[in-house]
Amino acid sequence: MHTFHLHGLNRVLHPGRDNKTATERVINNLGKSNLGLHRQEATAATTLDSFTITQNISELLSPACGMTEEEKSSYLAKIMAKLKSGKRLTAEEMRFLQAEDPQLYQQAARVQTMRDSLEARLSSCSSKEEAETIYADALSHIGDDDPMKKYIVAACDDAMKEFRKSDDYQSLPETEKDAAESDRHPSISDAEKP
Repeated sequence: MHTFHLHGLNRVLHPGRDNKTATERVINNLGKSNLGLHRQEATAATTLDSFTITQNISELLSPACGMTEEEKSSYLAKIMAKLKSGKRLTAEEMRFLQAEDPQLYQQAARVQTMRDSLEARLSSCSSKEEAETIYADALSHIGDDDPMKKYIVAACDDAMKEFRKSDDYQSLPETEKDAAESDRHPSISDAEKP
């Protein structure tokens, strides 16, 4: 039977660390597994079930892998500040939340979904007036007792701010009436196009 002891690899790479990091724990656990061995050679002491192996690999792939508790807290604070300001979270930030704070991840995903929904509705507006109406409607559907209200409002505000800066918004007519007239009476430049 061949046993792979990889737990010393991380100590060689990081000799100053006394505590076992997530990487060390995973490598140590995987070193005790029966990966690559014949089933007859595997014993109860060296066998890890597939859930444990999956859990160890997931821990290695986690954005928090190798972070100290202080670094995790700092990164979480950065994410919270970004949420409070209404900015869109990156995929890595969402993965971090999913691994470290599943409840906050669900709430952040809900905020992002509501923002995406508003952005989709804004992209199909036919006037600036309609865009303002859609924005006001989105805000009115946020419950006063919603624990994430301030984050949702901030995300909607940021989405609307970004939309107002866009060329799409700038090219929209002011009112629905102006939009209807431009549809009925194409401009001279539109008529001259082949």
